[in-house]
Amino acid sequence: MPNGLQERKRDLVREAIARAAWELFAAEGYEATTVADIARAAGVSRRTFFRYFSSKEDVVVGTSDVLAEDLLAAFARRPPDEPPLAAIREALRPLVESRLADAGQARAIVRLLRESRTLRRAMLERHARMEERLADLLAERTGADRRRDPTPALLAFVTRALLDTAFNVWYDQRPRDVGEMVDGLFERLRAAVGSGPRVARRHQRNGRPSPVHRRRPAEGA
Repeated sequence: MPNGLQERKRDLVREAIARAAWELFAAEGYEATTVADIARAAGVSRRTFFRYFSSKEDVVVGTSDVLAEDLLAAFARRPPDEPPLAAIREALRPLVESRLADAGQARAIVRLLRESRTLRRAMLERHARMEERLADLLAERTGADRRRDPTPALLAFVTRALLDTAFNVWYDQRPRDVGEMVDGLFERLRAAVGSGPRVARRHQRNGRPSPVHRRRPAEGA
């Protein structure tokens, strides 16, 4: 019981620090908020802050570590004979639904990531680690040799892209049904991949170059 009480106390302190940080980020902006500000608002010392978070960015991007663990666990639980993309969808949909249930925090995270280049870099690093681990799980599921077959890495990258897109579409469009939104993204992916050759041929018939052959504009153009 004492251990349980201590654990609960630590959870409460961590929640208090995180809550103070989010309130300051919303009021003052991420870049203007310091660790000292957060500690003062939470009623703790800087030393206590660093017992729970490695930095102020950890308050924000640390949420992605929990999300990554939940996604990997959900994917690992999918039936072994389920096609990889179907398994990804079934793992991703309830995860996105649960994260967006707290709309206030979800909106705050997306907004801060859009505003702060520092946070975006940190989040990319976390997502890259998740992507690597998911690629390993996909290789195990399909029996692919990652040294020779890029399919697991490609599917893991697509999963990360779908996850990021889901949060951004939700933030911009406010769909009523999050699960339906996620399913719609998978349908768009299938349609885009499936229609690619037909679209290319149509462009060629119309005398226009296929998009895959167009030169990309120079940076900043």
